Amino acid sequence: MRFLCEDLPQHGLLLVPPSSKDYDVLLADIRHRVNEPVEGSPPFPERFRPRIVAEDLPTSAILLNRSEKAIVGLQAVWRVETETGRSFRHSRGMLSPDRVLLPFEPRDRSAMKLYNYWNTILPGSKRYLAESGMVGDNTDVRPPADDEKWSGGMIAGGGGGGGAGRDPIRQITLILDAVFFLDGEFVGPDGDKLFERLIAEADAHRLVARIAKDGHAKGLSPAEILAEIEKVTGAAPDRPPMPPGFRNPAATPEDLRGSALQNVAFRLGMRRRFPQIGGEEQTVSAIMSWDDAVLPHFRKG
Repeated sequence: MRFLCEDLPQHGLLLVPPSSKDYDVLLADIRHRVNEPVEGSPPFPERFRPRIVAEDLPTSAILLNRSEKAIVGLQAVWRVETETGRSFRHSRGMLSPDRVLLPFEPRDRSAMKLYNYWNTILPGSKRYLAESGMVGDNTDVRPPADDEKWSGGMIAGGGGGGGAGRDPIRQITLILDAVFFLDGEFVGPDGDKLFERLIAEADAHRLVARIAKDGHAKGLSPAEILAEIEKVTGAAPDRPPMPPGFRNPAATPEDLRGSALQNVAFRLGMRRRFPQIGGEEQTVSAIMSWDDAVLPHFRKG
């Protein structure tokens, strides 16, 4: 089996495969930081603990961020080609850009500084990327400042994947499919339409915020405003919708828009299910504040 990497060197993003003479040294440093975390590192529940799995090593790589910007969103793809000519994609989200790039919910500034240190890839930092997940942190660049040290509860992770069946594998290619930088720049082939999905989420929040502000200006009650919003978003689903662009390159802008609006409806539905989060008046006030959120300049590099 051959293993190849498709990185983005023109943007300062390099993948170091196991065949490279530098791989073992870089991996050893990451492993050391996992085994001996610095003071203030966030704890992980056992089932979410980042791991370097021996079975994954042949198809893993070390990501080097040699750009001048922090990475806040990262999607990796393993393209599998079998001896019989079949092809499969294993797609995994390593970093979600939403919380950093879509600041619609009010957040404490110190909490965001903490989050940004532990959930981004700073310039000069590196990460181990494998089908079981991403391992590494920014302590290889600098230790956390006092207000970046974790003092709360547990932190969890996530991911995705697929299966290639039982055909003998001829070649696996690890692809940097989608990368968002802190300033809103996006790079990568984007087979899962991460860029379009994020833009759709931003537009959906802005649209709902304008509906709320227009209703408020007309003197509508909070209940009436939420009813107007539901006409556009649809009823709240029981669970967050799967983004239609995920593993579906044929998804249209309208598909993405509808999914983003349903995601907003889900979040508003959660507020109604749990009144302690906020009643109708507080919910409408929060929605109107979405229109004041400062977003970066989203663009493809």
